[in-house]
Amino acid sequence: MEEKEHKRKVWKSIIASVITSSAIALLTAFALPEMKFAFYLLIWLGTFFVWWMWTMMATHY
Repeated sequence: MEEKEHKRKVWKSIIASVITSSAIALLTAFALPEMKFAFYLLIWLGTFFVWWMWTMMATHY
């Protein structure tokens, strides 16, 4: 895999992860509006890293 293609796939993976984790955190905020901000941040971070690892494995191997 070329360096340029590798960087493009990494950025696409990061962008997809940010969009997905933001959508899930927003849905969680609508479903559970009484929770503290740290809860939504943990949801966002957890979803981001899981989705990012998943997309990296799917696109690089």
